[in-house]
Amino acid sequence: MNNQRIVKCLYIFTWLLTMAVSTVSAQHFQWQAALPVTPDSGFYKIPLTTDLIAKSHGTDLRDIRIYDQGNVVSYILNKEAGHEWLPVPAISRVKDAPAGYSVLQLQFREACLLKGLKFEVATPGYYFRQAYITTDWASDLHTNFESRENKFRFSSDSINSITLRQSIKGTTFFLVVLDEDNQPLDITSTIAWQDTYYLTAWLEKGRHYVLKTGDPDLKAPRYDLSHFAGKVPASVPTLVAGNITADPAVIPAQPTPATTDQPTWFKNKGWIWISIIGITILILLLTIRLLKDMQEKR
Repeated sequence: MNNQRIVKCLYIFTWLLTMAVSTVSAQHFQWQAALPVTPDSGFYKIPLTTDLIAKSHGTDLRDIRIYDQGNVVSYILNKEAGHEWLPVPAISRVKDAPAGYSVLQLQFREACLLKGLKFEVATPGYYFRQAYITTDWASDLHTNFESRENKFRFSSDSINSITLRQSIKGTTFFLVVLDEDNQPLDITSTIAWQDTYYLTAWLEKGRHYVLKTGDPDLKAPRYDLSHFAGKVPASVPTLVAGNITADPAVIPAQPTPATTDQPTWFKNKGWIWISIIGITILILLLTIRLLKDMQEKR
């Protein structure tokens, strides 16, 4: 193999490596929601609905982005006083709970960023129980109660609610009640809520902006705009995002039956990384061969 052929192969392999890396690092949003056309340039408040938060990943909402065509627009993530009511979860009793415990499953229709719950208890007339909220009741059942963050007490003299110190994300949660030698509580209903979030961003007049989310690989953005939060007026106009739809760049409109449940090679990141390593090794081997040929010719 002469030096020119080796150099050409190096170019090809380097290009393949670049394409593979870009495939792995590309942003793959699953959902989007269009904002109304901005009437004027300035700061805007963009509420994050419960539906949009359900599609995001992480308790820090790290994968939400604002796009102006292909350009990312910086924003400030805010949390304001008050809360957003969540759809009522389905309640079912876990049958294999150990003696002395009641475990109730709270199943939400979509993922939520749970912040608080309030329960209605029908019977018995007088009770005082220890309880906590968890996402995995079986693995941490015997953890010391006092060391738990999401603990509270059911009492016939209280309103039986809990506000979590830190929000937890998911669709399924469990209420674990320590009954000891008492009959289980008859919990008839519950209401749930999450914090109220919104974005603050500087938007230009007459532009079509889009919110995108649904990429679990993204980290929380670090924008310059957060250093200028003091410049934002106390009152700014509000833009509400429209219906959330599948991002056409990522999710096909209607896959054919032949391709359903058949992942392509480029969607399997394990194979991509194996290919990257293989291409890197080939580049190193060809480089060593090229250097040896150059030394022999000297």
